[in-house]
Amino acid sequence: MKKIFSIFILSQLISISGFAQSKFIRQNGTTYVYNLIGDLFNNLQNGDTVYLAGGNFNIGNITINNQITLFGAGHYPDSTAATYATILNGNIRLLPGANNSFFTGIYLSGDFNFGSNPSNNNVTQVEITRCNVQHIILNYDQYAQNSNVSFIQIYENWIRGSVFGMGAINVLIEKNLINGAIEHFANGNVLVKNNTFLGGAGCPAYQFNNVYNALIQNNIFMNSGACGNSIIGSASSCLFENNVFNRSYTFPYNTNSGVNNYMNISFTNFFVNENNFTLDYQSDYHMQNPTLYIGTDGSEVGIYGTPNPFKLGSVPINPHISSKNIATQTNSNGDLNIQIQVNAQNN
Repeated sequence: MKKIFSIFILSQLISISGFAQSKFIRQNGTTYVYNLIGDLFNNLQNGDTVYLAGGNFNIGNITINNQITLFGAGHYPDSTAATYATILNGNIRLLPGANNSFFTGIYLSGDFNFGSNPSNNNVTQVEITRCNVQHIILNYDQYAQNSNVSFIQIYENWIRGSVFGMGAINVLIEKNLINGAIEHFANGNVLVKNNTFLGGAGCPAYQFNNVYNALIQNNIFMNSGACGNSIIGSASSCLFENNVFNRSYTFPYNTNSGVNNYMNISFTNFFVNENNFTLDYQSDYHMQNPTLYIGTDGSEVGIYGTPNPFKLGSVPINPHISSKNIATQTNSNGDLNIQIQVNAQNN
């Protein structure tokens, strides 16, 4: 059960409120405070846990070569009303020293990249969750093919563009809202599960392209492309199970096999509220009739399936400030009352 804590703070601690808006903390046994976000990233050490306040920050092109755990305040407007969203303007590049890192709760205007050249793209064991990003490129750029990236988990994100595998292996892509495509997974060992795909305007406008030996389960493919086949591009030896398509495919399709898929499903009134084939915070991506479209595990397809559905509001897993009330003046004792409500997250 979710626990809710109310914290009452006197005026002696009022500096915390200002601190949370302008400072950055990393914790590795000792707490450090930085005035500039660039200074924080320049002073990272292995094992650091980084907490970023809500706000709009220019990071440029940040390179991370240390194992870190990074928490933002979240990116969804409703769930960050008390803290503001953590918005990072720029790109994040991960080098092998960042193996075993974890990122959550940020809006990234640009991309995640892995490696900076063919000799250092062997990044492994990274999790990216509950973030809003443009692209996730599992190599040093989206045209390089020979990625050594492996064991990557990408789940519960808003992906405004695409996920480029570029040869990466052992990749989980689960419960994401994806406006673009899954592309260039040439070496297999990728599980694409319970995602909701939107967009695809134009022709061709694939949502799967150059994907091989992948398992594709319980996804919703909503594509507005003009082509008769504008979902599956170049794909080979993939297994499609219990997916919803607004196109018609007969399996085996080329060298791909499929079972229990839902074909030619109209997306008019399919979701509770979605009309423009693009990601936006005003839409509600719950299905109006979820019991009609069941996945391989017996739960509904799309992001709200599985035993642990997509988290409403994309709230990070750490305790979350859900509301705050700061008095406009002190009382007769000179104290300023501050009420902050913090929700402990279940998942």
